[in-house]
Amino acid sequence: MALLDGDIAPPSRERYTLDGDASVEARISRDQTLVARAVEALVAPGNFRALVLLGGYGRGEGGYVLHNGRPEPYNDYDYFVVVRGLDRTQRHRLTQALAEHARTLEHDVGVEVDFALLREEALPGAEYSLMNAEMIWGHRVVAGAPDALKAMPSMPFSSLPLGEFTRLLLNRGALLLMNQRRLAGGSTLSGEEQEVFFKYLFKAVLACGDARLAGNHSYHPSYVKKRDLLREMVWHGKGPFMDLYAQAWENKFHPDYGRYAGENAAAWQKRVVCVWLDTLSWFEQKRTGESTGGWDAYCSPAILKGQGHKSWGGLRNVAITLRDFGLAEVLRQPLWSLRYPRERLISALPLLLSNLGAGIAPAPAKALAVSSDTPWPEAAETFLHMWRRYA
Repeated sequence: MALLDGDIAPPSRERYTLDGDASVEARISRDQTLVARAVEALVAPGNFRALVLLGGYGRGEGGYVLHNGRPEPYNDYDYFVVVRGLDRTQRHRLTQALAEHARTLEHDVGVEVDFALLREEALPGAEYSLMNAEMIWGHRVVAGAPDALKAMPSMPFSSLPLGEFTRLLLNRGALLLMNQRRLAGGSTLSGEEQEVFFKYLFKAVLACGDARLAGNHSYHPSYVKKRDLLREMVWHGKGPFMDLYAQAWENKFHPDYGRYAGENAAAWQKRVVCVWLDTLSWFEQKRTGESTGGWDAYCSPAILKGQGHKSWGGLRNVAITLRDFGLAEVLRQPLWSLRYPRERLISALPLLLSNLGAGIAPAPAKALAVSSDTPWPEAAETFLHMWRRYA
């Protein structure tokens, strides 16, 4: 049954975590005060509109850990700093200053702090995306105007372009490729590397759950509701998936990656890659209404992946290809040049994750604009370089 937007209640604005006690909430609240003071000291009052907390803590579903009996945040603190009246040069300088202060704040609060500028003047034309829809639904204004985001257009979840979830699967699949590249290095993972490795695995599993819900027209931004809705769905292979999902879900809120210290990372990687490939295949059939025809057939510019703003058109994508890949690539691959480069990444990734031989197949080589004799490690590095630009 399709989930209507009227069925999606707003999140709690009174909590930062799902189930932390008063000491947990107080600790995170203290951190927000520290961050807000630092930001307000950097931005002139006339230009500052708001500091907006995003992600799990913004929607009241943040995670935490207990260290020596004392609560500490676990997830990153992600913020938009909403400003107005700043020209390009001023915004560039402010972005640099915020990045420098973020490093100091990370030492104070114990987790990574990330700032991004959001121009108030640009809010009415904000992209209709999953990220923006979730920000509108689940954010918390830490400082400044409570209605700082009111100029953003309505972004109902029920009519989000399904290509947004293909994009989500790409971004989490890229983490699996990072894992695969680390395994290809051959050496034993350190304790810290093992933790990052399993965090990436579980991020991919959670994204597969999101795609299942979106393909069933029942996506919900709350992880509590996501779990409940997935339990109601029926599909082949649900049992093993839900076992993985339960572990990913628990570690999102109550992380304990130490329990995986002795696990076989390669076996876990293979297991999650299979789940990711199966989910992508199922979801793309839902999105396009047609069979993917296998990953070699899928790795083609003829199969649209739902990326790039509809108003851009092919000519703008050709201009992007010309700028970033050169005239030779436009002439060599005219059909790929008509697609936004993110479509190249989505097309190539399933083959990169499933074929780990010495080289790569012709289809992903064309998508990544590399020669077919490119070694897999080099092709993976090319992919990740492109992904950081077009994700």
